[in-house]
Amino acid sequence: MNNFHPIFIFYGDDLMRIKIALALMSAIFMFYWAGVLISYIPWSIPVTILSFGDLTELLSIISFLGSVLFLVEARKVLPRWYLAVPLSISLFILVIASFWMNFFSLLSDHMGTVDALLITLMTLLSPFSALVFLSMDGHPDSMNVYFAVSCVTSMLSMVLLFFALRGLSHALSEGWPTFNTVAVPTLLNWCILMPIIGICFLLSAITYRNHGKVLNPVTIGSTQN
Repeated sequence: MNNFHPIFIFYGDDLMRIKIALALMSAIFMFYWAGVLISYIPWSIPVTILSFGDLTELLSIISFLGSVLFLVEARKVLPRWYLAVPLSISLFILVIASFWMNFFSLLSDHMGTVDALLITLMTLLSPFSALVFLSMDGHPDSMNVYFAVSCVTSMLSMVLLFFALRGLSHALSEGWPTFNTVAVPTLLNWCILMPIIGICFLLSAITYRNHGKVLNPVTIGSTQN
């Protein structure tokens, strides 16, 4: 008989759970366009109620749960499943930072440490996502495409982070308003680069399959019994 984790039994088989996990992990990468979409829906929650911090926290929680589900299932079928751990950890810290920002440090003209941490974490999600795609190396060739795209996107996002932090440091030393100094590089990352990673996760959720070279040890054990 097949063995299933009771807590995840309603998600279907191992393959389907990994697909669901990949789709969930895309949530935080699409947060900017999700906010734009919500603002254009007449019956949606007003932007004044669903703030930047609220949306970030909600989508980071969804992505974090997806990363946990991915780790639970990937360790059965992927030899390098541990490469997905940094993304899961960064998403957990992002959830905490978003929660803290909502109550103590909402984005304003004078950004605090939590806001700088939030921007840094959002940028680091790209290289950590590249590790997730690398963990699936040996699967369909399309996964290699996602890894290559995420690597290029990660390099660009790190360059933007450098300019954002340099501008932030200069503004703090001069006593200038800090938000304007990080707006351009941060918005470029949120509007363009992060959605590209999100699309890669969604496409990987569609194209992922249990490649013949990577066997499921749980299935093997069940068959032998």
